[in-house]
Amino acid sequence: MNKLLVSALLSITLFGCSKYEYWDISQFNMQPNALEDGEEIKLIYTSQGPDYNRDLKYYIHLIAVSQKTGDTVNILVTGNNGLKDEDGDKIFNYFNADNPVVIMGEMDPDEIPKAGTIDSLKNMPRKIITKVARDPEFDDIAHNHYPTVIGGIGTLTQNAVE
Repeated sequence: MNKLLVSALLSITLFGCSKYEYWDISQFNMQPNALEDGEEIKLIYTSQGPDYNRDLKYYIHLIAVSQKTGDTVNILVTGNNGLKDEDGDKIFNYFNADNPVVIMGEMDPDEIPKAGTIDSLKNMPRKIITKVARDPEFDDIAHNHYPTVIGGIGTLTQNAVE
């Protein structure tokens, strides 16, 4: 997709929302293996949300293009990732629902120390989320049949995840 178009679309969707509504998660075409853990993606849309979602009441809807396959995929995340206007040109990494970073993001912060080890995180209780934030002004983009994954996004560096 044209770089300018992607930046403009992301800019509009990041800052253009006035009133949020919610979709039920069952409206999405869930395909957990549509992206690989760590796969590079480029964002073309984000629903954002009405707040910081600290209580994990809903998912934020992202639409991204895999830099590996060129496929367009919906990604449901719990955090707004501090996305900015200029992030339309940035390459992110997708982290799947079993990635420790995503698991910790979906847990009550008081429960994280109880896990003991990174491997134990997978057995810890996670909040069940059934709503997805939507901005009705962008339903023409957001309402689609692309494969959908749950996870997180970030950038991989040699020493850490940002």
